[in-house]
Amino acid sequence: MINYVTYRKFITLKNGQRIMFRFLNSQDRENLRKLFLEAPDEDTRFLKQNVKDEKLINYWIDHINYQKVLPLVAINMEDNSLIADATLHRGKHASKHIGEIRIFVSRPFRNQGLGSLMLDELINLAKLENLQILKAEVLTEHKGVLKAFKSKGFEMKCILDDYFLRKDGMTHDVALLMRPVVKREEAEF
Repeated sequence: MINYVTYRKFITLKNGQRIMFRFLNSQDRENLRKLFLEAPDEDTRFLKQNVKDEKLINYWIDHINYQKVLPLVAINMEDNSLIADATLHRGKHASKHIGEIRIFVSRPFRNQGLGSLMLDELINLAKLENLQILKAEVLTEHKGVLKAFKSKGFEMKCILDDYFLRKDGMTHDVALLMRPVVKREEAEF
């Protein structure tokens, strides 16, 4: 069982910057708001929810429930700012063994390996939380993101045509990616 309050993991990015992973908590309201409100619209328009809506951010902070969603955040140790958010959403009912992964990394910290390290950590956390399958939905034109997920053992199961609808009415195809939490070659005997 994970101690959600005391959990910490320290990592170093490709550029040498020190980063701390921990779970989102009630003191993160302003930092989470800043992460999303300062992000360019082009970086947030493909997220499932309108993360620039302060009511949504307040709802997330006021209703943190680690049994439903594990919200992993990355903190820049230089200035204590929140620089990335990765969530593991637990399925319900017949899909309670499945976790859905979503990751957002602020632009200045991209291409430093942070997204991949957060994905690795979510896979490890899914093991500890006894999930069996992980899934991710990625826009097909986001080739680098698709490549990153595939490098971590995710397989493309299907393409969902016109599945993602932007606020402006444009649609995009989405790749459904899945992987077992513990792959056969990783299983212990």
